[in-house]
Amino acid sequence: MHLNKTTIAEEFNKFLNSIIDLPKSEENLIVASFSFEISSIEIIKLITSNLVKNNDFFYWKITNEKLEFLACCPLLSFNEFGEERLTKTHNKIHSIEKTFKSNWNDNNLTDIPLVVGGMKFSPDQTSNIWEDFSDSDWFIPKFLFFNQKNKTHLIYNSTISENHQNDLNKFSNLLEDLETLSFTEKSENGIINSLYPIATNSYTSWANIVNKALKKISNGLLTKVVLSREVRYKLQNEANIENYLSFLAEKYPKCYTFAFRRNKSTFFGASPEKLARISKGWIEVDALAGSAPRGKDKIEDVEMENFLLHSEKNLFEQRAVVYFIHNLLMKISDDIIFEDEPIIRKLPNIQHLWTIIRAKLKRDTKLFDVLMRLHPTPAICGDPWKIAKNFILEMEPHDRGLYSGNIGWFNFNGSGEFAVGIRSAIIKEDMLHAYAGCGIVEGSEAKAEYEESEIKLKPILSLFVNEKVYQP
Repeated sequence: MHLNKTTIAEEFNKFLNSIIDLPKSEENLIVASFSFEISSIEIIKLITSNLVKNNDFFYWKITNEKLEFLACCPLLSFNEFGEERLTKTHNKIHSIEKTFKSNWNDNNLTDIPLVVGGMKFSPDQTSNIWEDFSDSDWFIPKFLFFNQKNKTHLIYNSTISENHQNDLNKFSNLLEDLETLSFTEKSENGIINSLYPIATNSYTSWANIVNKALKKISNGLLTKVVLSREVRYKLQNEANIENYLSFLAEKYPKCYTFAFRRNKSTFFGASPEKLARISKGWIEVDALAGSAPRGKDKIEDVEMENFLLHSEKNLFEQRAVVYFIHNLLMKISDDIIFEDEPIIRKLPNIQHLWTIIRAKLKRDTKLFDVLMRLHPTPAICGDPWKIAKNFILEMEPHDRGLYSGNIGWFNFNGSGEFAVGIRSAIIKEDMLHAYAGCGIVEGSEAKAEYEESEIKLKPILSLFVNEKVYQP
């Protein structure tokens, strides 16, 4: 990567001089974020570089929006457990916000990720599969490679010390490292690992749980509960996260392609569902519920679409999600805008009922207040959500971890974006754990829901087949 190191270093020096006398935060920290434009680079390939290879990272891409970034090498981590996880996380991050300084405006940058990470579906689950992730797990990266509409910036985050020269030396070393990046070549067949099933939720056990849920629904204790399956496989070859993400981003361009690595574990996927996008005082939320397969041809596809649009079961499921989100947003919003009737969201392997809900946030609404209110929605939990959540925790034989939790980013300018962690899996060493869920309501049938979950597992399992399906 070619850089004008002298000019960039001079700009960084000016930036340091503008903030060196700022008062420190309660943690005795000044967090500074310095952005500068760099030449075009394939961000996805940085995952195998010597800069990232053995470090934690967070990757995010929305192909259709020409947005991609890689955050790596945590500068500050915010790891919390228990029911108060978000409140504790907010308090820690807020103390740093008071003295945060950036030069983003100089580069006409506003919606830049600063804090990245995610939150599990439920706190205090004990599975060792998810032990590398906290209940609320976020970090500020040292480096963030950010590409939007074919323009690439590197954001360098640091804590400012008393020694001005020491900060300059660290930055100079970074520039040297960037010019000497090296990459580990992966084998072409990294995406076609053979799968050896270790354990899976059998249809019998699935049907048993679904029938128990239907009984609670019949008795009026629940109107909906979202149940999930876990399938486990041992990988024959070394996992190739770079290839997996490339394939998902190309195959599902409307979705959030993401990966979050902590220690020896990588949670990744291609989520079709936006939990929230916040920008300039507005919030946008997806209500996504009700599912049908794609047709084998155009005629059958339209038939499936019309089935969804007129299915009382699926429309009921969708209305429940819209109603839940609307009621929550009423408490933090002045204006709420959405269409009365859902539209269809088509993905390569499935289609859903979809309502986009937009709202003007009340002044001084805190981002974590929004997350605490929205999570978990009936789309991934049920209604009433407390009863549904308790049923899930009691009946499901696996811990969900970050699956059906939320994953995303935010900054101190009031911007952020979060996806629901579905169509996803975790790779831990040589094991793959993939997840899929279905909404159970009155009229649901265990066999049909099981078949739907198989469709939802395809985005992940299609990465691991015994014939060549993709070559980047």
